Amino acid sequence: MKLSPEERKEKKKEVNREYQSKNKEVLKEKRKESLKRRLQNMTEEQKEERREKLNEYQHRYLQNMTEEQRKERREKVKEYNKRRYQNISEESNEVIT
Repeated sequence: MKLSPEERKEKKKEVNREYQSKNKEVLKEKRKESLKRRLQNMTEEQKEERREKLNEYQHRYLQNMTEEQRKERREKVKEYNKRRYQNISEESNEVIT
């Protein structure tokens, strides 16, 4: 049974999707390990350049946001901080008792 080029393309996409979904955690760990190795091999200058690039990207990203996106982001951060501090307080109470 021969597949048409479009069918082959679709089949390949599907196989890739399945692979990605099955190995998501494994791939995530591999990326972390790769990043660790790369950071260990970097000089201080290279690390600083990397930080600067990330800061520049973040700055551009924030500048390009619409007002609505900024509000949504602020709300998400507030909710996150609320949960985070609540968890911290619960842990400190557990340690005290």
